[in-house]
Amino acid sequence: MSGMHGINDVDRRAFDLNVARFAIYYAPPSDACWWNEGSRWLGRDAMTGVERQAPSVPGLSRALHDLTTDPRRYGLHATLKAPMRLAPQATLSDLMGIATAVAARHAPFDLVVHTDVIGTEKGTRAGFVALRPEAGAADENAVNALAADCVVAFDTLRAPLTEAELARRNPQWLTSRQRECLAQWGYPYVFEEFRFHVTLSDRVDAADATVITDWWRPRVQALGPMRVDSLAVFVQPTPGEPFHVFDRFAFGKAA
Repeated sequence: MSGMHGINDVDRRAFDLNVARFAIYYAPPSDACWWNEGSRWLGRDAMTGVERQAPSVPGLSRALHDLTTDPRRYGLHATLKAPMRLAPQATLSDLMGIATAVAARHAPFDLVVHTDVIGTEKGTRAGFVALRPEAGAADENAVNALAADCVVAFDTLRAPLTEAELARRNPQWLTSRQRECLAQWGYPYVFEEFRFHVTLSDRVDAADATVITDWWRPRVQALGPMRVDSLAVFVQPTPGEPFHVFDRFAFGKAA
C-alpha cells in the first residue's frame, strides 16, 4: 500500500496540522525515467528534497531555473485533489485511510502525454507549458475518473478555505461555474472543469513557451507513456515551504 516517505519520521510527528497542507497528486514512480527527467528539469527532487542541476536550454529569455519557480516548489506532479489544510477533527490516520481506500478502487494504466500551453485565458495573459493527455482518449477518461474520486473522497477532511486562500485563486479570472466549484470543493478546476496536466514552467511568453515545447517534444517521445499506478500524498509543512512526497499508495486492482 504505502511506500517510501519523502521526509523522515521525526518530521512527520512534528507537523502542526493547523498550518500544514496536504495534496493528492499524481507523480511518476520515483524510480522511473519520467521522475528523474522531470525533477532535473524543475531543479528539485520532491522525494529526497535534493536540488538538481537544471539543463541548459538554448534560446530562453532567462535561465531555466528562473522560469520554473512555481512548479519547483510543488515538485513534479499533476493535481488530483488540490492542497488543503485538514479540518480540526481530521487526523493523519484519516488521511492515510482514505488514500488507501481510493487507491484500492483503481487499476494501473499508462497515460500518453504531449506538451501543451495552457492557462492563457483566451489570450489575455501568458500561459504555462505542461504535459497533457489527448482529449477524449481512454487514458484521459481513466485519469479524469481518478481525479473525481479524489475530489469527493478527500473533501470530508478539508478545512474550509480562508478569505486569503480564496483570494489566491484569483476568482476574477474564473467562470461562474469555476467559482461554484471553488466554494464547494476548495478548487475551481474539478469534474468537467478538470484538465490533467503536469506543469513544466511558470507563466511564460510565447517565445519561451515555444522553446520549452520544442525541447520537450523529442523527450516525451523517448520517455513514452507515464505509468499511473499510485496516489502520491504531498505535504507542505508550513506556509511557503516546498512540498514533499509524504507517502504513496499503490493501486489495488489488477491492470
